[in-house]
Amino acid sequence: MSKTTTNQYPVSKSPSGGLGGQLAKVIDQITSEIATLADTIFKDDKVSANRKTGKNTLRDKAKDIEVSWHERNGNIVISTYLGNYLTYIENGRAPRQGKFPPIDELRDWALARNIPADNSTLYLIARAIWRDGHEGRPILATLEERIEQMFDTEWYDRLFEATIDELTKYFN
Repeated sequence: MSKTTTNQYPVSKSPSGGLGGQLAKVIDQITSEIATLADTIFKDDKVSANRKTGKNTLRDKAKDIEVSWHERNGNIVISTYLGNYLTYIENGRAPRQGKFPPIDELRDWALARNIPADNSTLYLIARAIWRDGHEGRPILATLEERIEQMFDTEWYDRLFEATIDELTKYFN
């Protein structure tokens, strides 16, 4: 796989081995547009803002977006990596439920915000999250919804046209 940058997001392009040039180009465009959709969601205060603080604490996470595609068993697979922290943020957390959040997961977050990252401070933050809980932020659900909309309104047509174009070239 070759690595390229499109719209400032890392996008891995699959070699066009079994795919025709036009179809591969369309898949590259879709992959890039998925990265752009994810970026837009991270920057959207309606989706990504922390309800408790009123701040969009995820805005800077757009830099973590990685989208790639590859061909497997005749199918196109598009993978999107948005950061492991989303598993903690997506569904929220009820107050006083489960274990404290792991302090190792909070360390990078604290350092990025110039908060002391010693174990005592991180323990207090973890305890506050456990005690107060937090409302979920539907990043992944929103991305899935927008991807489905794009497939329904644009991407299926582009893929179909590229496939027909490749078939026409092959048989002519």
